[in-house]
Amino acid sequence: MQLFVRSLLLLMACAVPFATAADGEFDESIPFVKAVSVADVTTEVVSQKKPAVVFVTQPWCGACKGLKRDINGNKEFQKSLDKFVVAHVVGDDGKEWQFPGETDGYIPRVYFLDTAGKMVDLKGPNAKYGRFFSSGNSVQDAALKLLKQQTGLSGEL
Repeated sequence: MQLFVRSLLLLMACAVPFATAADGEFDESIPFVKAVSVADVTTEVVSQKKPAVVFVTQPWCGACKGLKRDINGNKEFQKSLDKFVVAHVVGDDGKEWQFPGETDGYIPRVYFLDTAGKMVDLKGPNAKYGRFFSSGNSVQDAALKLLKQQTGLSGEL
C-alpha cells in the first residue's frame, strides 16, 4: 500500500507542471479585463487611456494553445502588459472582432487598439493572414510598435 501511495504521489507531482502547460490557458497573472465585446474593450481603452491588445482564440485550437504557452513563458512581456488594456476573447465572441474587410476566420488572431479605441492595422509576420500571431515574440514586437506610436517613446516594453 505504501508503494502505491508513493507511486501515486510521484505521478501527481510529475503531472502538475505538464497540466499547467497542457491546459492551454493564459497565465493567471496577465491583467485581462472582463470586457470581450468591441464596445466594452473600447470603453476600457478610453477610460484607462491605454492602447489595447486583444487575443481571439478557440479552446480547441492547437496554435492558440501554443501562443498562450509562449506568452506564459515570457515573463518580461507579461510584466509589460500593464501598459495595455488586455482582453481575451474566446469562441464565437471572436467573430465580432473580425477586422473590417477580412473574411477569413483563422486563429489565433491578435488585434490592437490605440488609446482612442480605434483598431490599428498592425499585422503579424504572415502576410497572408494579417492578424495571425503564432509566437509571443511577434505579439511583443507589434505591441512595442503600438506603444511607440502612441507615446513616442522608444526602447523595450
